[in-house]
Amino acid sequence: MVTRTTDCTAALWGIDNHHRSAHIGLGLLPSARGKGYGTEVVAVLCHYGFVVRGLQRLQIETLADNAAMLRSAERNGFVREGALRSSAWVLGEFLDEVLLGLLVQDWKPAFGTS
Repeated sequence: MVTRTTDCTAALWGIDNHHRSAHIGLGLLPSARGKGYGTEVVAVLCHYGFVVRGLQRLQIETLADNAAMLRSAERNGFVREGALRSSAWVLGEFLDEVLLGLLVQDWKPAFGTS
């Protein structure tokens, strides 16, 4: 599932039907940041992954200094599972990433559907 608007691109990617898992990715333009859209988009992708696709696990990898993504993930029930040290090459330097995961049994639907 990929959603694109003029302010946001979001996707459930790397879907593994055998292990029933997938990754969540999203990007917001600066004009769309700070309005709660990231939290809302993560909630929609969780619903799609768990309810529509029947997945067991979703995960997010984000830069360790991406406070907005970390907040959006944690508001949707994701837990920090680990750090990927120096795993992302960004603007000429290696940066750390954080790995967050959410299992279907730990998910609390934002839409009142399970």
